[in-house]
Amino acid sequence: MKQSYLGIITPRGLEVFCPEHPETLRFLWRRARRLSAEAECIWAVLPDDAAKLIRTSIEGFRTKAALEILRRACIEGGYLLPSNPVPADLPVYVGGN
Repeated sequence: MKQSYLGIITPRGLEVFCPEHPETLRFLWRRARRLSAEAECIWAVLPDDAAKLIRTSIEGFRTKAALEILRRACIEGGYLLPSNPVPADLPVYVGGN
């Protein structure tokens, strides 16, 4: 089965990865700003088995490996937010499954 996920990529790799949920976007944006000026919020549609491998890699602090799994397994994906500050009127809900 495929599911939509959101995450944060930094120069260190894929640091945060979670299933898409209506409140997730604001959480990720705030977390990305704390992690690094180069952090970017992303979305991706992945098979469940790839998502499990990614979570295991992140839990083991293998963020570069997690990013490589994401790159190989991603069916669809892209960036969520620009590097500029988030607009005050940004909706909490991003859409999804």
